Amino acid sequence: MKKFFLALLLVVIVIVAILFVKTSSFKSKQIAPVDGKRKELPVDETAVKHLSDAIKINTVSQDDTAIVNQAAFDSFFAFLKTEYAPVFQNLEDTIINQRSLLLKWKGKNESVKPVILYAHLDVVPIEESTKAKWTHEPFSGEVADGFIWGRGALDDKGSLVSIFEALKRLQAKNFVPERTVYFAFGSDEEIGGKKGAAEIAEYLRAQKVNFEFYMDEGGMVSEGIVPNIKRPVALIGTAEKGYVTLELTANVKGGHSSHPPKESALDVITSAIKKLHDNPEAPRTVETVKEFLEFVGPEMPQPVKTVFANRWLFGPLILKEYEKSDEGRALLRTTEVATILNAGIKENVIPSLVSAKVNFRILNDEIAKQVIERAAKTIDDTLVKITAGELNEPSRNSSSSTYGFKLLQQTSAEVFPDAIVTPFLMLGSTDSKHFQDITENTYRFFPVRMDKEIMGTIHGINERIGVKDYMETISFYETMLLNIR
Repeated sequence: MKKFFLALLLVVIVIVAILFVKTSSFKSKQIAPVDGKRKELPVDETAVKHLSDAIKINTVSQDDTAIVNQAAFDSFFAFLKTEYAPVFQNLEDTIINQRSLLLKWKGKNESVKPVILYAHLDVVPIEESTKAKWTHEPFSGEVADGFIWGRGALDDKGSLVSIFEALKRLQAKNFVPERTVYFAFGSDEEIGGKKGAAEIAEYLRAQKVNFEFYMDEGGMVSEGIVPNIKRPVALIGTAEKGYVTLELTANVKGGHSSHPPKESALDVITSAIKKLHDNPEAPRTVETVKEFLEFVGPEMPQPVKTVFANRWLFGPLILKEYEKSDEGRALLRTTEVATILNAGIKENVIPSLVSAKVNFRILNDEIAKQVIERAAKTIDDTLVKITAGELNEPSRNSSSSTYGFKLLQQTSAEVFPDAIVTPFLMLGSTDSKHFQDITENTYRFFPVRMDKEIMGTIHGINERIGVKDYMETISFYETMLLNIR
């Protein structure tokens, strides 16, 4: 018994030693000390007015492209060319497919690959039932209570106008970038980007342009969102989940509700949905999430830092913690959710044809084919026909060791000195998917501060951007362009 306890003590000592060594070597990956102080930037009233005016132009995307208001898009281009005339005088501009814009800023050194910054000018519609709930009219561009209000303030005119403001400032200084920079502005991101971003990418492909990196909307400077981190965190999306929607259809004899069959088509489909819901994938960490943990872990207080430094031992504990939130669960697995159910025409008629759509967001260690095969195996019902709709495979990961990420990290450290910078896995879809084959690396980052409340206004009610936050976004793009080498 004595030998057993001695052996046990030795094991404990070894584990404690490993924990100590790994925690001691778990160093910060921040390239500049996080000083905890936010910069105070002067407010440019003209820049504020420009974003306000941009919001007033209701460039709404519609699934039915025939009802899109082309005049609004024409007005938006006229607005840009009027307010940012020096930009258009000094950069090459190309209109793509009537509604999208590509600018080229020729750099000093054409021997290095160019980079491309992207934003979209279209916005989602306003639900009629929610209009009365807005504090200010959705397309008013009202400036009040320290915010610029309206649809598109965050998604994505805040970014687009900030880029133009940065360009205007740099043009006034006669600045010329070291390498060529392209600026692409799509017109239909909110409905998939097929006529906007995809056409821009095709144009560039035909020109045989290949980029060092591409930057789009995505992560943000989050506040109060990353567990165990009190400081702001700049989430730079270095990968993006894929997606596929499966339509489940059952065609079973219907009839009168007074003498129902043992199993109806509706029973079959709801049972299939429940099987998918009750059999989620096991949680795991893909490459992007591992990098995220490596960046945020050293910034956490003890004893949490020790836990993250020793994932070989505490991995299950970390997974359990992240499983507590919807966002955390989505980082760890391919998710599924039923979004549409079509069934029935009358309360006393049993429907014979029932269908449902289930949307999957695909984690980056698998492909759509595997997801479809697993869904069929899980449902395991010959009465259910499974049809795959439009799909996009998950993106590849852009490492934190790349030039582009280091550039974004450096710029973030200068503009957001109080923030921690980290790679991040994007859960949603962006127009970056159209550019994957013409760029070495892809980043998804909208450099603006958001807490949970503000983030919830995107595609929702009372979308708005803080005036001070907007000035930081302009500063970020200006600083980034100055830093490009």
